Amino acid sequence: MSRFKRFADSLVSGYVLLAANILYTLASVPLALHYLSLEEYGLWGLVTQVCNFNQILIDLGMSGAIARILIDHKDDRESTAYGTVIQTGFLVLLVQGVLIAVIGGLLSYWLPQWMDVPLKNWQVFRVLVSWQCVMLAVSFALRIFTFILHSHQRYDICNYAQLACFGLGLIALWLSFEARLGLYSLLVSGAVSVMVMGISCGWATRRLRLFPVPGRWGKPNWRAFKDLFAYGTDLFLATIGLQLITASQTPVIARTLGLEAVGVWSVATKLFMLSQQLVYRLLDFSTAAFSEMMVRGEQVRLQQRFRELVILSGSASVAVGFTMALCNQAFLTVWTPSISWAIENDMLMACSLVVYSCTRCHVGLAYMTKQIRAMKYIYLGEGVAFVALGLLVAPRLGLGGVILSGIVTNLIFTGCYGLHRSKAYFGTSVKELLFDWWKRPAYVLLIMMMMGSLLWFTLRSLPPLAQLGIGGSIMGITAGFTLWKFGLPETLRKESGERFLRLRARLLAGE
Repeated sequence: MSRFKRFADSLVSGYVLLAANILYTLASVPLALHYLSLEEYGLWGLVTQVCNFNQILIDLGMSGAIARILIDHKDDRESTAYGTVIQTGFLVLLVQGVLIAVIGGLLSYWLPQWMDVPLKNWQVFRVLVSWQCVMLAVSFALRIFTFILHSHQRYDICNYAQLACFGLGLIALWLSFEARLGLYSLLVSGAVSVMVMGISCGWATRRLRLFPVPGRWGKPNWRAFKDLFAYGTDLFLATIGLQLITASQTPVIARTLGLEAVGVWSVATKLFMLSQQLVYRLLDFSTAAFSEMMVRGEQVRLQQRFRELVILSGSASVAVGFTMALCNQAFLTVWTPSISWAIENDMLMACSLVVYSCTRCHVGLAYMTKQIRAMKYIYLGEGVAFVALGLLVAPRLGLGGVILSGIVTNLIFTGCYGLHRSKAYFGTSVKELLFDWWKRPAYVLLIMMMMGSLLWFTLRSLPPLAQLGIGGSIMGITAGFTLWKFGLPETLRKESGERFLRLRARLLAGE
């Protein structure tokens, strides 16, 4: 199976999974609120947040390190290095899982008082935290199968396994609620999801013969652990900086504009958060293939494919972002009439999506090389700068100032550093990276802005539902046509067209 086909399969299954995740949320939240009080549901949200934070701290970037270093050795089946990394990684994940379970259990005894949980809920809070951390511990150990599949670019299998988790988890949740298990129903649902994911990925790994051949398993050793730990630590430091950026938006808004503005922000940005997930998957499902090219020394091929990814990400972020910018006002009016904000904020959010999507590609390349270097401090610097600039600008410009602060600091820190790393790695110039690679996305930007402006002035007197239906349809068609005609590199459009014709021929032959 070619890399392109694996990428296409991963992308399609990823979008199916994203749609399923939305449906799962739409179904599970009302279901839970039907059987639980608002206080009980809030308690579960607190438990989830506590356990996930514990997980991030214990992980230390080792998950990303295992997945990346497996790619270095997966092709050499005659060596024992591949099996050594698998066994060492599994032991690391197992130890981390035990730590999550133990630390979570210990913390559960004093957290209720520290977090001001009502006394009547202390016992259930402790039980939920303890068992949720046990489930996370099990999932950590089973992740090794997922990482093996990722290293062989079989994201599609993991996506479909997760799809099964949503379906079976929702059924388990409903049956548990019907059995009057209350909050413990969420534990049952989580346990079903963990086991389905682990068993499915383990079975697929064995069926595809992705394990080392007999006699080539090797043994866990200290050298493999040091490689994992060194790379994982760098990833962890970068992740902490990234968490500062994403987690500081709400505190900055709360401090400068108040809690009502926080509520507006959380609702008004929903469409753009969805857009972000749609575009980010382009890079997410490419990392294994790019890393493999690095390991195999396919430098020319890597540069061509990376260039195509940057152009595609830029064009897609423009097409999707500005479509959402036009639709968001009408969407908010239909969905939550009490929530609204200025159209200028929608435009800034679209620009933010474009900027973050493009700078993320160049930073992602630095991660794939395993040479993190100053990147582990860049995100931290960007986070501090964003907080400082946001606190200064938000009182004057409102929520638009917060968005603008994010755009400016991302361009200065992550953008400049990412371009520097890509320039050095490919031996090219910043001029080529900015002007040659961004020529096609600029065409898409011009067309989408012109169409968006025309529709905004034409449709703004219509009812919100009509604006959403007509404007969204026209912008969607324009985005699809413009993306295909102007946004894709010629080589990628030709390759995609040929594969589509072959697929159609096979389907017609089967009739």
